[in-house]
Amino acid sequence: MTIRFYFDEHMQRPVAKALIQKGIEVIRAVDVGMEAKDDDREHLPYATKNQLVLVTFDRPFAGRTMSRNDHAGLICLSEKIRNDIGEIIRALTEFAELYDMDDVKGQVFWLGSS
Repeated sequence: MTIRFYFDEHMQRPVAKALIQKGIEVIRAVDVGMEAKDDDREHLPYATKNQLVLVTFDRPFAGRTMSRNDHAGLICLSEKIRNDIGEIIRALTEFAELYDMDDVKGQVFWLGSS
């Protein structure tokens, strides 16, 4: 199954728009009434239920998620690229081209820290 992303409320709208234009499905927390929700108890279960890879900058949340395997996958982006929209788009596009949903289930990926 093709990679589908779920952006928490801290992800930039231009990134979502660019990925959608490339044919990559992106659901934003703010567009589905999930803003200001708990990461562990609400965002991760929502993404899992809808077979979406959760994308965040929240390192502590990603660290906690590493001890779990009951999710559809999580990508934690480095703070180093938070303001580099082009780099975020590149990293997520490359990820979507390299993996499918079966490859990422239960895993946490750290992108943009190189």
